[in-house]
Amino acid sequence: GRPAPYLIFRAMESTGITDVRRVVNIGDTTLDLLSAVNAGVLGNVGVLTGTQTILHLGKVQHTHIIPSVAELPELLEKHFT
Repeated sequence: GRPAPYLIFRAMESTGITDVRRVVNIGDTTLDLLSAVNAGVLGNVGVLTGTQTILHLGKVQHTHIIPSVAELPELLEKHFT
């Protein structure tokens, strides 16, 4: 369970990704973001469409915090391609 990184590692294994520097985590809870910190992924994006606020998510190491998942395509293209 989160904040352990195993869910991220399992997803990487399922998709054939072996390099955490090619992974961007997206989550709406502090536990989501903490699991990405523990996994050492390239990107760690907090999304404010869940129940936690920027005050919660901002306490955890992240690369970006966005208001809505609708902003993900632009963010991914701009910062992670």
